[in-house]
Amino acid sequence: METVVEGKARLLVPEIPKTVSSDMPVFYNPKMRVNRDLAVLGLQYLCRKLGEPLKVADPLSASGVRAIRFLLETDCVEKVYANDINPTAVEIMKKNFELNRIPPEKYEVYQMDANFFLRREWGFGFHYVDLDPFGTPVPFIESVALSMKRGGILSLTATDTAPLAGTYPKTCMRRYMARPLRNEFKHEVGIRILIKKVIELAAQYDIAMIPLFAYSHLHYFKLFFTKERGVKRVDELIEQIGYLQYCFECMNRKEVRELYEIKERCPHCGSKFRVAGPLWLGKLWDEEFTAFLHEEAHRREEIAKETRRILSLIKEESTLQTVGFYVLSKLAEKLKLPHQPPIRVAVKFYEGVRTHFVGDGFRTALPFEEVLKRTEELKKEVERYLASRREETPPQDSA
Repeated sequence: METVVEGKARLLVPEIPKTVSSDMPVFYNPKMRVNRDLAVLGLQYLCRKLGEPLKVADPLSASGVRAIRFLLETDCVEKVYANDINPTAVEIMKKNFELNRIPPEKYEVYQMDANFFLRREWGFGFHYVDLDPFGTPVPFIESVALSMKRGGILSLTATDTAPLAGTYPKTCMRRYMARPLRNEFKHEVGIRILIKKVIELAAQYDIAMIPLFAYSHLHYFKLFFTKERGVKRVDELIEQIGYLQYCFECMNRKEVRELYEIKERCPHCGSKFRVAGPLWLGKLWDEEFTAFLHEEAHRREEIAKETRRILSLIKEESTLQTVGFYVLSKLAEKLKLPHQPPIRVAVKFYEGVRTHFVGDGFRTALPFEEVLKRTEELKKEVERYLASRREETPPQDSA
């Protein structure tokens, strides 16, 4: 065993291997620090919003790091309910609560299947659920939706990014009943498919799971939802589910709400459109929630520098919520730019904002035809710049 520090928590964990795998008896993954920072910040948002003591569930708790940080780093948690089916995890979890001197009345520890644990709590309901499975969260979504209070928040992680991003399209179809798209914004498409799945699973019970925040990093997606009830709210969400058409030849993209709107051929180049979905076509970020995460992260010393950096990017990105984005290197390759300008220049040129998904990616509200037109203008400017540089450079004397 070794001791690690994260945020305000001290933890006893098994020796951390170089590669994290699903067959480990219990694990603490330091690469998920940003994810846990966001979970703490999301809970603090709910503390401010509700202004009452909160019941928090951590159904797949492992080392207990999230549950302990919730208690140490937020100011309104009445009690945390931590659960893991693995007996070794439960023992380590209990030791970590004691190590951090958490009063016994502030937590309860269970050793149960996560779905059984969540469904046994229908009686009082949780204000906040943090769900972080190894792989897909789909098997737990209905149990989570039913166990939460109205107005509560779900903090959700998915690590099966390969199927969602198009590497294994058949797996994506089985799990999410949607076709992915392996293009330059494949991870955004994957997140939108995952949002769709959460919405439709909850909709069966007239529960509206409203997206608040989306984030892609390393090998996982991180999402937040708030729960509301009623068919009207559910129908409003379903109306924002549709399809995305994409042309791999010219990068044209078009969102459609209804099946009859789908076109077989790209109107720009005539190539065959690929279709992704059904998926969520609505906003990825609630502006109030995103602004709170950003401000709160920059106010706290215990939040990692990387978390603050990412939230700064996403706060800017949330001001222009398009479906899909452009990648500068891809534009340069497709349209044969002789030289790729810096991303800051491109963002200004296309009247856009940077995206956290890809280092040289940007969002713009400009229509596709206008993007192509401006790319041709950019190409000419780059050519003129390179020509002027060649004229300024004197020829080298031959020896």
